[in-house]
Amino acid sequence: MHKHITFGFFAAIVAAIFVSCGGESANIDYRMNVAGLDANSYFKWTAKGVSVTDGFDAATGASKAKSTTRFDQAVTYDIPENAAKHTGYTIPSGLRSLFLYPVADDGTRVYDNLKVTANGKQVTIRYVHRDSAYEIITDANGKLDVANACKVARGIATTEDQHTFILKPEFSTTGQASGNMVDFDWSKAVLTPDVSSNNATRHYTGALDVALVNDILTIKGSLKEVK
Repeated sequence: MHKHITFGFFAAIVAAIFVSCGGESANIDYRMNVAGLDANSYFKWTAKGVSVTDGFDAATGASKAKSTTRFDQAVTYDIPENAAKHTGYTIPSGLRSLFLYPVADDGTRVYDNLKVTANGKQVTIRYVHRDSAYEIITDANGKLDVANACKVARGIATTEDQHTFILKPEFSTTGQASGNMVDFDWSKAVLTPDVSSNNATRHYTGALDVALVNDILTIKGSLKEVK
C-alpha cells in the first residue's frame, strides 16, 4: 500500500510539472510560389484549438480567413490574460512575416523584394519588410530551427506614415535614399539573431521542414509552445 501511494504521488507531481512546463503545438503547412501570383499558394495552420486554411482573396484584396490577425492572436504574440496588448513575440518576427505572404497580394512580395534560393537542400530566404531586412537560412537538410535560423537588420529605413518606407542612404546600393527595396545593400547589413522576445512569457521551439522546388517554397512541421 505504501509503495502504491508513493507511486501515485510521484505520478501526480510529474503530471503537474508537464502541465506547467509543456505547451500546445502550432502546426504549419505552407506553400508559396516565390516567382509570381499563384492561386494555389496557401497558409494552413493549427493552434489553440483552431484550424485555418488561408489564402489571398483577389475579390476583397485581403486574406480569406484573416490569418494576419488570427495567427498573431493564437501564435505570434504573447498576450497575457486580461492584458490590453501583447508583451512580445513568441516566434522570430521574420518568420511571422514570411508566413503571411501567401495571404497577401503579390505586390507585397514584389515590394519587399522576397528572394528564395536553394543550394542542395539548404534554403536561403531574404526580404526587406517595412524598416527591417530579414534573412532565414536552413541547415544543409532543409531544417529551419526557430532558435538559430533567423536573423534581422533593423532600422534600415525611415517612414512618416508607417506605410511608405524609404531606405536610408547608408543601406542603399545607390548611396542615396530609396523607396525601392531592390536597392537594399545586403553587404552593409548588420544582422543580429531574430528570436522570440526576452519578455515573452511563452515561446515556440522546434524545427520546420523547408524546401524550394521549381519556385515553390514549402514549409511544414510543428512548433512546441514552452512557458
